[in-house]
Amino acid sequence: MVSEYVVEIFEYLHELELKTLPDPNYLHWQRNLRPRMRSILVDWMVEVHLKFRLLPETLFLAINIMDRFMSKESVQVDRLQLLATGSLFIAAKYEEVYSPSVKNYAYVTDGGFTEEEILNAENFILEILNFNMSYPNPMNFLRRISKADDYDVQSRTIGKYLLEISIIDHKFIGFLPSLCAAASMYISRKMLGKFEWSPNLIHYSGGYKESDMKEVCEMIMEYLVSPIVHEEFFKKYASRKFMKVSMLARQWARKLIAEGKSIMDPEL
Repeated sequence: MVSEYVVEIFEYLHELELKTLPDPNYLHWQRNLRPRMRSILVDWMVEVHLKFRLLPETLFLAINIMDRFMSKESVQVDRLQLLATGSLFIAAKYEEVYSPSVKNYAYVTDGGFTEEEILNAENFILEILNFNMSYPNPMNFLRRISKADDYDVQSRTIGKYLLEISIIDHKFIGFLPSLCAAASMYISRKMLGKFEWSPNLIHYSGGYKESDMKEVCEMIMEYLVSPIVHEEFFKKYASRKFMKVSMLARQWARKLIAEGKSIMDPEL
């Protein structure tokens, strides 16, 4: 929003996103962890995040913290919820003006973990990550592109839902947040009948052309036409507050596929 510094700020954020990417293969070498377990975990994090009415940035940072931790440390199955809780606890302290107390987090684990265990987890997570919370939140990139879209509320709400898919679904681990934000806005605009990805949008997205976004766009479409895996995430965006975009996006994607069309069709 600060035009005098915005170019330098986003150059720095593009450098940071490379440094804070989780290992895309960690689910393969973590002996006790399967993609389905991560799906259950992030869906629970969405539920807690919504219950506490936290900022969108907090959820993105919490999942990044969790993924980066698991890229470095093996985690036992019975400690997964503690890791998720600790990651949310840290992210809320970083992003929120008023973050929930450790007592609140202990309560949402249904007695699974004590306040002391959560505080110890916080210390351990921060040590493993060298206290580095400098994650370029994907919401920053989405808001930047939204400037080229005249800050349209509808396209940004759809874009936010699609962008959140990229942190919920494990297949997106390792993809740059800026690329996921650009692909999300690209699909969002097409859903609303805005087909042109103009030079202005390319500029504000960080230079991403349609060919750069193809793989991520197709992965998002694949998620939309697949059976619902993340129930809490789907319910969240099926509410009136979010314009019921999870239902609308899935209906639109299925119709498109049924007609034999691709998201990358220029005339779409």
